[in-house]
Amino acid sequence: MVSALTIAGSDSGGVAGIQADLKTFSALGVHGCTAITAITAQNTVKVSSIFEVGQDVLRDQIRSVLTDIKPNAIKIGMVYSKSIIECVAHTLHKNRSPIVLDPILSAETGVKLMRDDAIEYFISKLIPISTIVTPNIMEAARLTGIDTSSEKGIIEAARTIKGFGAESVVVKGGHSKQKIVTDIVLDSNSSVIRISNSRIAIGKTHGSGCNFSSALTAFIAKGMSLIQACKAANEYVHAALKTTINVGKGLASTNPLHGLYLDANRYQVMTKMMQAIREIEGIENFGALIPETQSNLVFAIPGASGINDVAGVVGRIVKIGSNAKPASCVEFGASRHVASAILAYMESDSQTRSAINIKFDQKLVKLCRLLFRVSSYDRRAEPPIVKKKEGASVYWGIKSALKKDPRADIIYHTGDIGKEPMIMIFGREPSEVLVKVKKILKKDGNVFYLKPIQRQQNSKGMY
Repeated sequence: MVSALTIAGSDSGGVAGIQADLKTFSALGVHGCTAITAITAQNTVKVSSIFEVGQDVLRDQIRSVLTDIKPNAIKIGMVYSKSIIECVAHTLHKNRSPIVLDPILSAETGVKLMRDDAIEYFISKLIPISTIVTPNIMEAARLTGIDTSSEKGIIEAARTIKGFGAESVVVKGGHSKQKIVTDIVLDSNSSVIRISNSRIAIGKTHGSGCNFSSALTAFIAKGMSLIQACKAANEYVHAALKTTINVGKGLASTNPLHGLYLDANRYQVMTKMMQAIREIEGIENFGALIPETQSNLVFAIPGASGINDVAGVVGRIVKIGSNAKPASCVEFGASRHVASAILAYMESDSQTRSAINIKFDQKLVKLCRLLFRVSSYDRRAEPPIVKKKEGASVYWGIKSALKKDPRADIIYHTGDIGKEPMIMIFGREPSEVLVKVKKILKKDGNVFYLKPIQRQQNSKGMY
């Protein structure tokens, strides 16, 4: 298995340092090894104290990994003092693995994580053995004494750092004030490569620098070229910043495991959806509930932000005699209307993530009122600005109904010109939605014989 070693400090808050590196390595499929240089007592608000690990212990940690596991790449993070720097440099002097050097000069909270008298040692001992150095614009300025407020200054600082002996340099642009954030890469041939993203509208965060350098280490360990690894690490951290989490009272934390959580959530959603679809095929008289525009069952991942985060049935659920059958497979983004409904509901209750639409009938509404909490909205009262916006009607309607009853199990509307009336059933997951469907069918065995609602115009709306 591909492995990587991180030589860095321990963050008791679990957001930066060794802890962040191990999470990132794991998320990217790399086995992580560690050599702890210092133990910090810190959280999202402040660094309370720093304890250096003795040189003998630090040396033994590094050698233990190098002589047995032989990492494919090494990251060097927090090296607090001259003695630590000297120990790391001496222990790695025969190393042949690529080294990613992250200049950890201070925490986002302002506390120094490298002593002032250690910076010259850092430049003279560690930069020359590094494959790539990864300062942010402030660290680049501190290491070189060059003003990095412009791109010209950043490139000059990168060239100066390369001149200290590094093969390559990437100056991270996250601390700039520009709307477009650009990382400047100076490769081994002294070519300048720019990697840019739109700035994410968030404040200061904790851990993103460690996530970037450890992701870069992981991608290099997996055999990517330097530029490929820089681009992949940039993309990885950009996604982690989009899913920041608040674990304490201070700075928000980047989420290095975002990809694993997303994949796991999508897998669970797909699994439960397929189980529910199989169950629908076996529910007697389910076809009696299918409207003219057909039904769709949807299930959203936790924290869904758009229709592509909601799984539904491609082609919807269709009536086959008195029963029902999916027209095709389950996919994310397969539903528009029912997906919009569940996204609207999730803004009020994030735990309610599944819904299905069924036909409207006054008899069914009365039945639902006996069994569940019911709310409704009037599509004729829909504001003109909502009607003009494609896909906004359902969202507006569900939000309007929830204002009347935030805990409604059932929400219906009686239609409008060209719009079929509809009932929506909500639940925390598909199995709960189907329990409610079966209660409706069990309560009224004659539901199959309900007469269809007459409308003024056929609707071809996608449900």
